[in-house]
Amino acid sequence: MEDEYPKATLQVGDFVRCVYELYHYYYPSQYYGPVDEDDAFARYGVVLEIDYARFGDIFGYEVLYLILCLDGVTRFYSEYEVQKIC
Repeated sequence: MEDEYPKATLQVGDFVRCVYELYHYYYPSQYYGPVDEDDAFARYGVVLEIDYARFGDIFGYEVLYLILCLDGVTRFYSEYEVQKIC
């Protein structure tokens, strides 16, 4: 079994747009319809730290980003939930 960390596509200091992929699953009371490009659940922030998590033996490691959002709260997002703005 290979224990190699994947390469992160973002760097510390990048300004990003973040949307939880399963937001409607984890927070059903705040979900009011389909998520689109201009949804109200998007957060913007700066990458503070890059970390790795392993969810089961089959899947290997996944890149996680610690994001300082503009509302002052730090949140973790997966690689596929983050989009670089500039």
